[in-house]
Amino acid sequence: MVRNEQAHVVNVHTLALLPLGWLLKKLFRVKLVYDTHELETETNGLHGSRQRISKHIESVFIHACDLVIVVGDNIADWYTNTYKIERPLVVKNSPRSRIQSKKDLFRRHLSILPEQIILLYQGGLSRGRGINLILDAFKVRQNDKVVAVFMGYGELTTEVEQAAKDHHNIFYFPAVSPSNVLDYTASADVGIHLIQNTCLNHYFCMPNKFFEYAMAGLPVIVSDMKEMAEAVQFADFGVVVIGYSVEAINAAVDRLAELDLSQLSNNAYQFAHVHAWEQQEKVMLEGYQRMLAQ
Repeated sequence: MVRNEQAHVVNVHTLALLPLGWLLKKLFRVKLVYDTHELETETNGLHGSRQRISKHIESVFIHACDLVIVVGDNIADWYTNTYKIERPLVVKNSPRSRIQSKKDLFRRHLSILPEQIILLYQGGLSRGRGINLILDAFKVRQNDKVVAVFMGYGELTTEVEQAAKDHHNIFYFPAVSPSNVLDYTASADVGIHLIQNTCLNHYFCMPNKFFEYAMAGLPVIVSDMKEMAEAVQFADFGVVVIGYSVEAINAAVDRLAELDLSQLSNNAYQFAHVHAWEQQEKVMLEGYQRMLAQ
């Protein structure tokens, strides 16, 4: 395909294909871009000889790349320090800008009172995302000033549905189509995104969901992962959970409930627009242009 299309660039998105990208570069004299979407050699579950082999492969072939693209500043610094390469280009995984007015879909469908603060977990209902911890936290809360809505589907759907039946401050809402999801996001008051620090890839992550909450104008509660925590604290649009426990979650919820959510919402929206895909796209295209001009 490279030969038939007379390509000028080979773009590789995974470490497994990086050696093939290097081979295509040599055979067809094209530029090689390594556009990695996570810190692949530092993911959860990659240990021992598999990790050592992965790092060796990356260390050998990354020096042949004409452009390296990563999704966060801390990952860029890690690559620079680990492999002694020019700092990779940072292109964040963020949505396009959009004017998103507040909606009220959850209150309408779930009979949530106007004065109650809606905390939203949106995404896959699977293990490793803090869902059980959020459920346990809301099961022991003493009041319903803040309620939790879980929107999505997955292996924990039944567990969430049962908790919603047993507790008046927990609600379940099925997943909706991608075209409608931001309208539902904008129907909440706060977003929550908890990732456990089980690997360096998690510690440095900046998930798409994090940016989606901000684009909908939601202040956030996030776990103390370096990249997310730094963004939230710098732009002042939420609370960082210190610790990974029921007590820490409820302390963060209580703290956020006492803050000016309107101001935090404005801060979140401004943060999202500064980092929106239109801006990231410019960074990426400029990087490609500089590479092709060399």
